[in-house]
Amino acid sequence: MHSSDNKHTPMTPKAASIPQPLKSFSTGTIGTGEYGALTGFTQDQLLDNEFGPVSAVPQARRKKVIIVGGGINGIQQATVLLNDGHVGLNDIQIFDALDSYGGVWQKNKYPGCACDVPAMIYTTSYNINKNWTHFYAQRAEIEEYYYKFAVQYDLPKCTQFKSFVKACHWDEKLMLWHVAVANKFTGEVEHWLADVVCQCVGTFDRPKWGTTPGRENFKGVSWHTAHWRGDYDLRGKRVAMIGCGPSAAQIIPEIVDKTSHLTVYMRTPPVCIPRGDYAYSSLFKWALKWVPKFAWLVRLRMNLRMMKMGRKMATDGDPVNDAMTQQAIQFMESQIKDPELREKLRPKSKYYCKRPLHLDHFYSALAKPNCTVLREDLVRFTENGVLSSDSNTKIESERKFDVIIFGTGFNVAQFLEHEEVLGLGGLDLQHKWKEHPEALYGLATSQFPNMFYCFGPNSAHVWSAQQDSWERQARFVSKAVKEMVQRERKGIKFAMHPRRDVELEYNAQVQSRQSGTFVWARDDCVTYYKNDDGWNTFTMPWTWWQFRRMLRKIFWNQWEVIEKPLKICQF
Repeated sequence: MHSSDNKHTPMTPKAASIPQPLKSFSTGTIGTGEYGALTGFTQDQLLDNEFGPVSAVPQARRKKVIIVGGGINGIQQATVLLNDGHVGLNDIQIFDALDSYGGVWQKNKYPGCACDVPAMIYTTSYNINKNWTHFYAQRAEIEEYYYKFAVQYDLPKCTQFKSFVKACHWDEKLMLWHVAVANKFTGEVEHWLADVVCQCVGTFDRPKWGTTPGRENFKGVSWHTAHWRGDYDLRGKRVAMIGCGPSAAQIIPEIVDKTSHLTVYMRTPPVCIPRGDYAYSSLFKWALKWVPKFAWLVRLRMNLRMMKMGRKMATDGDPVNDAMTQQAIQFMESQIKDPELREKLRPKSKYYCKRPLHLDHFYSALAKPNCTVLREDLVRFTENGVLSSDSNTKIESERKFDVIIFGTGFNVAQFLEHEEVLGLGGLDLQHKWKEHPEALYGLATSQFPNMFYCFGPNSAHVWSAQQDSWERQARFVSKAVKEMVQRERKGIKFAMHPRRDVELEYNAQVQSRQSGTFVWARDDCVTYYKNDDGWNTFTMPWTWWQFRRMLRKIFWNQWEVIEKPLKICQF
């Protein structure tokens, strides 16, 4: 579907591939209570979502735009709004459950945490970071960049940290959102009002634990990689790592020498290629800071190269994809000499099927004498450790551990399940998204007026700077806010949400245009990009240029508009 299409025929979306072989992508997740508890909120703060009278809400808690999340998306959304000038700092309120800016880079503080996207691409187009020290950036550098970005725009003046947004209810009479915010500083649940809510919590925000039962039975120490226990000393400990995705693969080389023994439970071997990182020269860093347009040109060149090669690397059957797959196999074999371990680690899927890891020391860490790699089925967690079953013989074995680390990833199969969101007629967002989440352009869903997402369902890709796509979503939201402000000046209260038939058609094409093209849509590909029913919840098929064209303006034939005289909605 192109943005210029005028005719929309409702379609019944179908999954892009058969269901996942193992049920673990949209299950083993966490709800409001556990999500809040991970960042220190009490159970009492997370239970009640009842709102008091609107008249009791102080003026300071009535905003035109509430932004949920102070990470990359929240910062970009706020700064785009401020740059466009239709609202100011006093009209915006940002909430974040953490204690500073950075989002995923503030939350994930495990050893070795870094980005696998070149640093110059992993930056915002209108505020390019000129202080990168390496081709790839470490976590602390990224966090610092986005913190300074926020401060540059005075966002601390409109940001409240340690504040967990736990409910958003649409008020059809007053045409506004009631927002419940648990404030860790005061211990209270605050009632806020907003004309627009921007959900900028991202996708790598909600940890999942897998479906193996008995996690609560383990008497030792355990944690998820997203909530690293920096205060705990792993020296001399028997440690189990559950899972071997990107986070776990970064951690393993950092901790293996500290443990007395590290056991890695691996369901599917990762696809791993050399990282190839290097430090920028003094001359290059000087040019970034002082030569006009140099940083912009470097970023543009990298981005164009990524656009040229990214789709080829992700396309099933493309020679570039085949070559990258072979490179991953050769890299593994060059690092692993033991034949038995080689077979355990041999990639079973094609390059990009599960997002490749750019790592240099991962395989060598797994080959160390004090590390054991197991390709066994987890049965349950016990008081002392892990009970697992040999995939071939089905013989069960219990291994004892002092520490269990869950490298089980994040739930991208569902969105906002930790937040109670009620739209028109009291429709629960999670009820609407029971089978799978869907949104028009990954930024809005029908029946939920004036609620927008950044990095929502199916708005990821691997062939250009992701920040540029998020920026397009933020700029579209700014157009909607401009419309709201201008109509309000004319005495009209305004809200918008996608037409359901347009939303259905768009999402059907998001699925069908990936099926048979990209490696992650293969029936034999087990990836977090898809939920257990085979529905791709994560990626879109469009190029950046196509996506930009779709969002260049508001095509009103795609949207339902709600209007009321402003005086009726005043309180």
